[in-house]
Amino acid sequence: MRKAMKTTLAVLASLAVIPAAATAAIRVGSPFPGDVTATTNYSSGTFHGAVDISSRNACGYWGVETGVYGSYYWNVTIRTTGVVCYGNGSGNQNEVKHTFGDGRVIRQWHFLKEPTSVDKTCDRCQIGDEGGTGNVTGPHTHMQVDRSGSNLTGWYSGYTTKGEFLDRGETVGYL
Repeated sequence: MRKAMKTTLAVLASLAVIPAAATAAIRVGSPFPGDVTATTNYSSGTFHGAVDISSRNACGYWGVETGVYGSYYWNVTIRTTGVVCYGNGSGNQNEVKHTFGDGRVIRQWHFLKEPTSVDKTCDRCQIGDEGGTGNVTGPHTHMQVDRSGSNLTGWYSGYTTKGEFLDRGETVGYL
């Protein structure tokens, strides 16, 4: 049902039935096929403020891609040389990010460094494999949007829910 709703919204947007401001939104897609394991709050009830996606596979699932669709070039910065699957502190956390003109920043964390994981600028590119670098309990990708240090949650509200399975590229939300 959720997939049908996402498809319907996309069709309506393409037909300009949704106001022009909404059609100018930037779509964020899943970086690989997987389950949404956390959104606004963790299972414990504490604030998380991002979308976590896990592939159901062991650490090292291939092909984590940047999530923004369209002509938005990411500045990919590989922060570590480590390959960590089950966390060892946030100082060993790989990250890619893109800063938009309005001050919003989208980030993806925790992927594993692999041969194509190099500092680069790219549009919808592979950044590494699913991993657990940083402060994590297992392999996944963390997708976060913030502005001035505050996590924004509205970009995925109404599009993605905890427990949902997303195919590669399926809509997570809109910026």
